[in-house]
Amino acid sequence: MESYHYEKKWIWESENFPDFTYTKPKLEELFYKLGQLQTVEKFMNDSDSKELLLDVLEDEAVATSAIEGEMLQRSSVRSSINKILRLGFEDDYSHTNQTDALVEIIIDAKQNSGEPLSKDRLMTWHKALFPTGQSGFKKIQVGAYRVDAQEMQIVSGSWEKEKVHYKAPPSSMMDKMMNEYLVWLNEEVDASEIIYKASIAHLWFLLIHPFDDGNGRIARAISDYVLSKSNLVNANFYSVATTIHAHRKEYYQTLDRVCVKDDLDISLWMKWFVELLTESIEQTLIKVQTVKTKAMFWDKHINTKLNDRQKKVILKMLASLPQEFEGGMKVSKYISITKATRLTSSRDLSDLVEKGVMQSHGNGRSVFYTLVF
Repeated sequence: MESYHYEKKWIWESENFPDFTYTKPKLEELFYKLGQLQTVEKFMNDSDSKELLLDVLEDEAVATSAIEGEMLQRSSVRSSINKILRLGFEDDYSHTNQTDALVEIIIDAKQNSGEPLSKDRLMTWHKALFPTGQSGFKKIQVGAYRVDAQEMQIVSGSWEKEKVHYKAPPSSMMDKMMNEYLVWLNEEVDASEIIYKASIAHLWFLLIHPFDDGNGRIARAISDYVLSKSNLVNANFYSVATTIHAHRKEYYQTLDRVCVKDDLDISLWMKWFVELLTESIEQTLIKVQTVKTKAMFWDKHINTKLNDRQKKVILKMLASLPQEFEGGMKVSKYISITKATRLTSSRDLSDLVEKGVMQSHGNGRSVFYTLVF
């Protein structure tokens, strides 16, 4: 088995671990973006705030699972958020125990940062992630640090061509390492240091790798927990996990380079994390515009009579914003979404054109429809 370890020590094997060193990355651009979002937030009405909250948390839950190769149904995640936070949106009640549990962890991390992050709380999160005591077909230690005497390795590649990206500390060190970590995590720091602390908290937890599975999802929740202690901006309105998912290749490449640094210099990770957070705020600012566009659309059609099929299709098209709905709406897509007959679908679309909700393009079989904003 090929290994990235070679003759170097893993970072946790360094004599002074976890006394990390780093050059503080510049925060000017990040603070500028945070200031923009803070200003926008002040002028958002309650309805728009709820819509933004729903969109951000939905992306967060889907992304943090997708990073680990687990795909969740967006409708189920959305339903869980709507139920747990009582947002009052139309609901298809497709939430599951799995999506409920993940959403509760994310909300707990973002909204309850005033409470210490204790070992018991971490175990509660872990139990929520794996209610059956299994990860896929594999039975794992749930609600407790790993105890297996076998090495915990992070590998990639096919069988017999695997690469060892990281070998975590032995399970015998978990209690000591995590006790030290949690004491540090719950120490108060100045607001100006919160960004740096969130970055270190994320990395340090991953380096310890205390659980059999779920370490990535919990590490991302912990960074949210630390960031939410700051009054810079509402932590519910941005998602680090969503941006990590968009750059997951660089995420793993950066971790690869840091985990073999026996000099304990994590400047590379710190810089990358700040850039990541800055981008996540930028994405939220784009979402704000999308929320406004949706609100203006529904305000325009507040008195337009629409049937349930038409509403369902419109919501589907609006969900693709800020991108256009790929290929426009066609009769065949309408049938697929609503399960209506071809004749009913054609009539519904023609009705939407007559009411100024959509406009048609093309002729014959190539005709498609777009929303009118």
